[in-house]
Amino acid sequence: FHVVRSSRLYILNLYFVCPLSLCFQLGCLEISAACLKMYFEGNPPANQFLCRAYLCQGQLKPLPATCTVEDFEEAVQYFLKAIEISKREPRYYFIVFNASVLYFQTTRPLLRPGQCLYLVPSLRQVIQSLEEVADQDHSWRAELMMHLIKCLVDSEKMEEATSFARTAEEFIKSHTPHLYPKLFTLMVNSISLILGGSRGVFFRLKH
Repeated sequence: FHVVRSSRLYILNLYFVCPLSLCFQLGCLEISAACLKMYFEGNPPANQFLCRAYLCQGQLKPLPATCTVEDFEEAVQYFLKAIEISKREPRYYFIVFNASVLYFQTTRPLLRPGQCLYLVPSLRQVIQSLEEVADQDHSWRAELMMHLIKCLVDSEKMEEATSFARTAEEFIKSHTPHLYPKLFTLMVNSISLILGGSRGVFFRLKH
């Protein structure tokens, strides 16, 4: 039984190698999608191959020009699934970082007023996951935190934006002080937006 199961897992992983190479080297998206479909139908175990398959699948789901909440959630769910699996095993922690990069590349078109409010729940989950695995790329984590502040302001969640800005401030001062001027500029711009909208919430940064 063990030999049969091992052979079956080998075949499943082979289906993963196929779409990966086709997707990124040959650009044959339809074939890649078909191979991934066969891989997922085989009920693969929750390991790094499944995570990599999710990352590949996520990149096959580009956001349309006019994005709805449903479109966005479908596009990012694969990155979030890969992150959740990877957090369980320290040897897979590197996939959490890789997934966060692919997530950002996919969602970057939404980082504009009126659209980035969609990112709040998933971006918060990505940032929290990087913290849970103690990812050492502090600059990357700081950049994502600043983007989340923008998203919270855009969604008019001012109290949450203020609270998270304080968290980001402490993190940046401790780990990436060279990014503090960028955070300060972000806060000044956010205050301008708040005052322009007549909202009575203010960010207070320590110098």
